[in-house]
Amino acid sequence: MLLPNSVSAKFIFLLAAFIAVQTSPLAFAQDAWTPETSLKVNRLSDLSFSPDDTKLLYGVNSVDLASDAYQAEFFVAQSDGTNARTLLEKSADHSSPQWSPDGRFVAYLSTSGGTSNIWLIDAAGGDGRQLTDLSSEVSSFKWAPDGSSIAFVMADPDFVPPPVQDSDVFAKNQLWLQKLKDNQADGAAISLTPDADFSVSEWSGNWSYDWAPDSSRIVFAHQERPGLDYWTKAQLSIVDVETRKVRSIDAGNEHWKYFPRYSPDGKWIAFINAPGPFKWSFLWDIKLFPVGGGDVVDLHQSKNRLPFPWEWASDSQSLYYIENDRVTYSFYTMPIDGSPYSKVFGSPQDLGVPGLNTYLTSSYVDVSSSGDKVAFIGQTHAQPPEIYVSEVAQFEPAKITRLNGEFEGIGALRTELVEWRSLDNTPVEGLLSYPEDFRDGETYPLVVQIHGGPNGVDFNEYLPLMKFFATAAYLEKGYFVLRINYRGTLGYGRAFREGLVGNFGRPDFQDIMSGVNHVIAGGQVDPEQLFVVGQSNGGTLTSWIITQTDRFKSACPIAGETDYISLEGTNGYFQTSWYLGGSFIDNLQMFLDRSPIFHVKNVRTPTLIQGGLLDDNVPHTQLEEFYRALKRAGADAQLVGYPKSDHDYYPPNLYLRLLHSCLDWTEKHRGSNP
Repeated sequence: MLLPNSVSAKFIFLLAAFIAVQTSPLAFAQDAWTPETSLKVNRLSDLSFSPDDTKLLYGVNSVDLASDAYQAEFFVAQSDGTNARTLLEKSADHSSPQWSPDGRFVAYLSTSGGTSNIWLIDAAGGDGRQLTDLSSEVSSFKWAPDGSSIAFVMADPDFVPPPVQDSDVFAKNQLWLQKLKDNQADGAAISLTPDADFSVSEWSGNWSYDWAPDSSRIVFAHQERPGLDYWTKAQLSIVDVETRKVRSIDAGNEHWKYFPRYSPDGKWIAFINAPGPFKWSFLWDIKLFPVGGGDVVDLHQSKNRLPFPWEWASDSQSLYYIENDRVTYSFYTMPIDGSPYSKVFGSPQDLGVPGLNTYLTSSYVDVSSSGDKVAFIGQTHAQPPEIYVSEVAQFEPAKITRLNGEFEGIGALRTELVEWRSLDNTPVEGLLSYPEDFRDGETYPLVVQIHGGPNGVDFNEYLPLMKFFATAAYLEKGYFVLRINYRGTLGYGRAFREGLVGNFGRPDFQDIMSGVNHVIAGGQVDPEQLFVVGQSNGGTLTSWIITQTDRFKSACPIAGETDYISLEGTNGYFQTSWYLGGSFIDNLQMFLDRSPIFHVKNVRTPTLIQGGLLDDNVPHTQLEEFYRALKRAGADAQLVGYPKSDHDYYPPNLYLRLLHSCLDWTEKHRGSNP
């Protein structure tokens, strides 16, 4: 399972776990990709212009294997990238920095006191100081536009758990306010929603709420109780920060609403609204709520109808949004007068153009307050992440950092877009990466690498940074790697992503196998040397594939679902049931037909099953069931469970072991008899 590509500080793949390792140019002296080398590449995050547009704030995320910790260092530089200096030293404790409205300070979250609290540091430098002292975790925060207070989300600190587990007794998330005086906390934090019959939504962090430009009100998303099944029915309300009175937004329907954004002139609240019951294939449009009264305004539909409102233009006449566009994100502007959108940048066909080619786990793009410049963290399959700045009107990005300069030119990392027709004649697209030692006229083994979701995407992202996969190391060892955007993938239109509903395990399987046949037909892949790896829904598909064909010499499913019946009762939300066409209560035969576990007698492929022991998305029991069933059926299977690891987070050294495990399993079976 995988959620959409813009997710919260808490849920979105534990963003502190950006996969990169502490290094320096002098420490890097090799010219080959290994899992260890890949982990040395820096990820970048939290990019924003200062309020006066003269500076940039950004994060450099790395891993220290010695301390087994993910770390982040935050920098301030001139807006052209010069004079970069460290604002917050490298640490595992700091995250989510934000400029104060006057640009004098930067607030951030820190766990250095044991609990996530809001801290403050002078933007010119100095020592950070703790602003809030709370016993519960602050999950996200946002400055008031006038700088007089900070809003944040935190679970009720007075909640006392019952002596026995009771699923109907839980702590609700509340919206809080910390007033400031002389940039110090002015009194205790105040709950703005103390007696509400809802829980404030925290998926997507502070993108789930927004301040009015006069700092008098906050619009926020809320749901019946915490959890993703309840998030699918989220609604919007506005709270007056002085009276604490809450009123709901009437958009004319009860369908899912999220990502509220006040316009700079205060007249509108932009938000996204599903046209019907929530769909895990993601279908929504941008609408405008008139703050002063009147009818809700429907804006023009976006290209793929899954836009993420990002920020308003300063004149309040349009807003910027991001949307999946094949193997990239594209950045658009949407006028509020109902006229069509226009693209600012995004190159879904040109793999050589740096773009927003990774999951939106933090602010990766920002438009200056003046509206004339855009800064973004760009990368391609062969170019590591760096910061680029361009004029908005004439997009010609200039690279202003060299934070990963030492990795440029290591290996060719040659990658091409490939297209073919699936069994039902549907066009399908994938990314084919070549072995480092590739020579025309020779054939090479192929690794099929399957992304999660199914509503995930294989992007044109830097190959050494592929999460959960040792992609660059496979190329180094002489494999082709094929990544397929199979049915259900975002960015290819509504019909493509909804074509999987009620038929899980058929069109997606056919898309993958037809892609394998397509690249074999090119004459460069050895049809007797095929391997498959996948994570989350990719792990599910890997497990399914080996029950349907014995063409692969080995398989490595990571955190894959295998028994959809038991899954429905043990995981955190019903995304898979939705793709299967409904609960097993009314749809039992489909669950039996499409669960890999009920087809284990067909498996002839050596299988390494792996996952986190703390995973509540795909519980480890799914892996254990499959492993035991395979062993009873006489299959060659191995099961590895990782402590202190969940669906998206692995401690660094265990993550490194995970990368090596699939790579070594594939190498072990390379060249062996089918």
